[in-house]
Amino acid sequence: MATTISVIGLLLAAVIFVIVVWKGVDVFTSTILVSFIIILTSRLDWWSALGSYADGYVGFVKGNLFVLVIGAVFGELMGDSGCAETIANVITEKLGAKRVILSITLLSTVFVYVGVSGFVVLFVLAPIATIMMKQAGYPYRMIPGIIFIGATCSAMLPYAINITNIMPAQYLGTSMGSAPILGWVAFIVSICIGYFYMVYAARKAAVKEGTAIDESKPVKIVPTRDDLPGFGIALIPLVLSVGLVLALSNLTKMDTNAIVVFSLFIGSLAIVVFCWKQLKSVRKILDKGVNNGIGATMMAAAILGFSGVLQSCPGFQGIIDFAMNLDLNAYVTEFIGLNVLAGILGSGTSAIAMFFEHLSDGLLAHGAHAGALHRLAPACATGMNTLPNAGGMVAQLRWMNLSLAESYWYVFVTSVLAPMIGSLCAVIVAIILY
Repeated sequence: MATTISVIGLLLAAVIFVIVVWKGVDVFTSTILVSFIIILTSRLDWWSALGSYADGYVGFVKGNLFVLVIGAVFGELMGDSGCAETIANVITEKLGAKRVILSITLLSTVFVYVGVSGFVVLFVLAPIATIMMKQAGYPYRMIPGIIFIGATCSAMLPYAINITNIMPAQYLGTSMGSAPILGWVAFIVSICIGYFYMVYAARKAAVKEGTAIDESKPVKIVPTRDDLPGFGIALIPLVLSVGLVLALSNLTKMDTNAIVVFSLFIGSLAIVVFCWKQLKSVRKILDKGVNNGIGATMMAAAILGFSGVLQSCPGFQGIIDFAMNLDLNAYVTEFIGLNVLAGILGSGTSAIAMFFEHLSDGLLAHGAHAGALHRLAPACATGMNTLPNAGGMVAQLRWMNLSLAESYWYVFVTSVLAPMIGSLCAVIVAIILY
């Protein structure tokens, strides 16, 4: 009975958290409020529970502060130097305004597929996407949802250099290209749903808000300033940052966050060196970037603090036990189990680790195909891992000065709903083929 009440309290807290944040209550206040709902319904010692909150809060700050700060600085430098505008102008001129969403989707897909982290993709693409969307007459608030299309779906593909595609091999003894058909099914369904929905939503919003342009005519790009850097110069910081991430990830044993910080620092330095004349005030840019980065970190840390309280209650373990003890078809079990775990933990990688650590041997013993289990894992784990309790996603929205109320619906469609439908289709194919 106590566990049941704890589960109810946990679910109630999650719902209330989304509602109050949506209504504009700040995240720190919201997470403290819902933490006390869990404390009361689970009969936790309130001071110990707040200690768990502090541990989660501090843990996120320790692991991500420098990533978010340098990323915010890099984004500000890309925008203020004109590099982002130059790249956006060239892409829009070559592909046309009607393909702006397709361009952003393809760029994010390629970057994440080859191993660039989601944070880096956002920091690199957001300044460029901001200008491209403005040129097409589309709302700024939709950019995170569009970037998430490719960033979420690319991990489903065979041989994707992504932790969610690497981890299953460690438990199942499979290759990163296992069961490719399932990956392609999940990818195509997911990316089509996300892409076509965002095209529909962007065009509808542009008409409603009076910013729609005639997409049948060539786009006439009018630079906002006369001192924009050349296209080659504008590409240098982007290529340097992405190239260093890929090189250091594959050739060294450096910590992932250390690689990101170093690469974006070099990219930022390149902007200062090559675009010194275009930068109005480096000091002011640094101040703004650092403040935005710290703000994003603190907001996301509050989410992780709440997760710390959540994971200390009996209801959390009850939900974990439910996901771990499903007696269904192996692939259906994986679909439900990974989505539930990713949603509760706020992390797809943590969900994969917990699921396979406890269930991989049992599923294989009951006849499940190892390659199919591997290929379904990245697809299933990228569904509910971007619910509002996902600190990284919240930090990205905060860095872009967007609230959950403004942008989360688009993120939900492209990074939760679309992947869940895509992975479910892949599960059906797996049941038929394996």
